Amino acid sequence: MDAFFKKMLENAKNIFSTLSQTQKLILIGVGALVIVGFFFLISISSKETEALLFESPLEQFDYMRITNKLTEWGVDYKTRDGEYIAVKDRNTSAYLRMKIGQAGLLPQGIKGWEIFDIQKWTTTDFERDVNKRRAIIGEITRHIKLLEDVEDVSIQVTMPEPQLYIDDEEPYTASVIITPSPYSDILTNKKKIEGIINLIAFGADRLKPENVVVTDHHGNILSDFDADEEVNYLVRAKEEWKIKEKLRLKMQTEISNKLKAVLGDDKVDVSVEIELDFDQKKVEKTEFIPIVEREDNPETPYDETVVKLNVVRSEKDTKEYFEGVGFVPEGPPGVEPNIPPGYKEALEEGTKYEKTESVKNYEVSQQVSHIKSAPYKIKRVSVAVWVDGTWKKLFDEHGKPMLTEERGVKREYIPRTVEEMRSLEDIVKGGIGYTPSRKDTVIVKNIKFDRVKEFELEDVYLKKREQIRKTLLSALIALFAIFIITLAYRAFSREFSRRKRIKEEELARQQQLMREAALKTAEVESTELELSAEEKARLEMQENVMNLARDHPEEVAKLIRTWIAEE
Repeated sequence: MDAFFKKMLENAKNIFSTLSQTQKLILIGVGALVIVGFFFLISISSKETEALLFESPLEQFDYMRITNKLTEWGVDYKTRDGEYIAVKDRNTSAYLRMKIGQAGLLPQGIKGWEIFDIQKWTTTDFERDVNKRRAIIGEITRHIKLLEDVEDVSIQVTMPEPQLYIDDEEPYTASVIITPSPYSDILTNKKKIEGIINLIAFGADRLKPENVVVTDHHGNILSDFDADEEVNYLVRAKEEWKIKEKLRLKMQTEISNKLKAVLGDDKVDVSVEIELDFDQKKVEKTEFIPIVEREDNPETPYDETVVKLNVVRSEKDTKEYFEGVGFVPEGPPGVEPNIPPGYKEALEEGTKYEKTESVKNYEVSQQVSHIKSAPYKIKRVSVAVWVDGTWKKLFDEHGKPMLTEERGVKREYIPRTVEEMRSLEDIVKGGIGYTPSRKDTVIVKNIKFDRVKEFELEDVYLKKREQIRKTLLSALIALFAIFIITLAYRAFSREFSRRKRIKEEELARQQQLMREAALKTAEVESTELELSAEEKARLEMQENVMNLARDHPEEVAKLIRTWIAEE
């Protein structure tokens, strides 16, 4: 082998020595490229292109949860066969497994009926029983985890061995721990808990809902419905009380309004109490009733109804008649018949046979009723009514109210008559639908109401009104007096003015006479004197004034009064 390699090496050297310098460089370059390419291919092929997130195949539920979370995180991943998830490298795979574990999404490897996909011939009956139990629990767990309100669930089912007698068998029992999803109301919603219990109970043979215990992840029992029944009982009692109170107030208001419309708002008081029966009954009864063949004519004073208790549905009549010797079997030929001596001779003398049968089937009319009672019905009604009488004010012979020692108005109480009370009782009975069979009670009493405070306020109001009336009357008298005084003052003023005017007119007339006398004297004394033009004008004006005063004395008097007032 060494000689072969030495010979090949010598041949390569000889061939290399025969090459030119250029050929040698080309050959060396090609060899270097081949070596570099070889190492490059080795490095590329040894580098990981992707890594599995989990080496084992994932269950459908775990696969769905993990892929949804990876999509939510924005991770680039690939899937294979709906069971494997691949990422870019091992480092990314380790990091994502850590985050998935922190989020509580690590696959639990729940096995269902697929545990029986591979059967080994060495598997024992005990292993098969254990695998069956694991498969049942696994399928139920998967089923519950598909619910939106459940984030995680742990189920444990005990399956005792079957016994020869059913009475000796122990029942299946199950314990369930639920971890609710965020913002879920499954811990308070008993309907959802009951649904989960039924799903688990129906998923395993011989497992009854009452043998399933459900708790939350804190250990609080969720399947205890006895306490809820007590709460429901209290809620029902409260609702029944609300219904009763609403009906009682409605009836009390209606009766009170009817009586107040007759008597007045402050003349009556009503109290109603109702007993209700909330027991619901379902009755199924069959009644046999007669058949009416002819209806009653309402125009006649007597009953013409014709009824039958039953009718013939089918009838059978059978009649038979036989007379003469009948057939007597005598057996095979050559054999003496088994007939007592003398009987055969008696048969030959004569035979007679009769049969009568009558069968009638009657049909009875019946009525089948299925009666379900209402949610509640009135069991008993009790009504108590207090009615006040009338109050009458007392007046004296002058029509003025009579007063008490406390200066209040005297009043007389007049009770209601028996007829009035009977009428009011009839009104109340009609308002409640009085039924003697229910033992309803209606009590209407005439009671004197305490109206001391009301009468005191009324007396105070009457006193104030009387005081106001007296004040208004005094004011009217004062105003009338002022009016009379004003009229008298104006009359006296006019009379005084008239007399003053007459006096002034008389004074003016006398002055006018005096002026005229003086003018006449002056004319006599100065007839001979020659007057100037101004004196003539003044004398002419005086003469005109005198003529005006003589012709219009009233106007001259007014003018003089005006002058006097101006001065």
